[in-house]
Amino acid sequence: RIFKSKNPTRTFQDMLDNIFLPMFEATLHPEQHPEVAELLKHVVGLDSVDDEGAQEDVCHHECPFDWAKETNPSYWWQLYFIWANLEVLNRLRHAQGLNTIAFRPHAGETGDPMHLASTYLLCPSINHGVNLHNQVSLQYLYYLDQIGLSVSPLSNNFLFRKIASNPFPKLFRRGLNVTLSTDDPLLFHMSDDALLEEYAVARASFDLSMTDVQEIARNSVLQSGFEHELKQEWLGKEYHKGVTFCDERKTHVPLIRAKYRAEHLAIEHMLVHLIAAGKTEEVLTEMKVQFGLARDAHRQILLDNFDTVPSFPEQGQL
Repeated sequence: RIFKSKNPTRTFQDMLDNIFLPMFEATLHPEQHPEVAELLKHVVGLDSVDDEGAQEDVCHHECPFDWAKETNPSYWWQLYFIWANLEVLNRLRHAQGLNTIAFRPHAGETGDPMHLASTYLLCPSINHGVNLHNQVSLQYLYYLDQIGLSVSPLSNNFLFRKIASNPFPKLFRRGLNVTLSTDDPLLFHMSDDALLEEYAVARASFDLSMTDVQEIARNSVLQSGFEHELKQEWLGKEYHKGVTFCDERKTHVPLIRAKYRAEHLAIEHMLVHLIAAGKTEEVLTEMKVQFGLARDAHRQILLDNFDTVPSFPEQGQL
């Protein structure tokens, strides 16, 4: 919308060309564009920021050069064509032995759930994602594939969602790949270290333990675009094999926490594969048995300690 306001004849394809043509030119002919070529060596991610709650025009089969309206096309449509161009650029850069650039757009801060559906298909990680709280099926998919969520509670607090209702602690407890980040620090932060401020506020607001804080920080490094060698220095030589291979002496995340996360994720993947193989009834039957055993064990603990529990209205129903 803003790009077109400068020239009414511009199309969405013109905007894509404005972004990507210099990057392709500098990748193919670095000697002709040395400054851009050098800059790209230090770029690790590409964001896409928009007001997700703004009015969008529905589009399905239109090509970018056909979109000449003054209104914004659907955000998920924009994301696809940005991803497609970046994917081609990354394959070209990889073939030439150059660094690649991850796609990490804003998504799920507000607006249409389709934004989160598209970023699940396109991106290894996103910024925000707090709207997953209202989309249980998408939340489960993000968990299964450990799509990174970089959440900014202080920014959310001023713009969309108060800290008291922020789903970050719930997403974290459920095992999603969440971390903390800043967003517009000059507007929403009051200290010289905006990221430290995010961690301090989150720890106090969400009642996080030090282990929780360390795990969130470890997730931040895993999601980041830092070089493999730096990640090895910070997380351990074999960090890329999985969270249980991270060196707890470096991350300060106890191995028992890492194993808990890894085992539960593995179980969920196994359940999905069993159901996909047509074994739904067997899975449900076994789950009922295990839930029954857990319920009986829990009930027995209560009965064994009945005399030490303060009186409550439902006590006579046990």
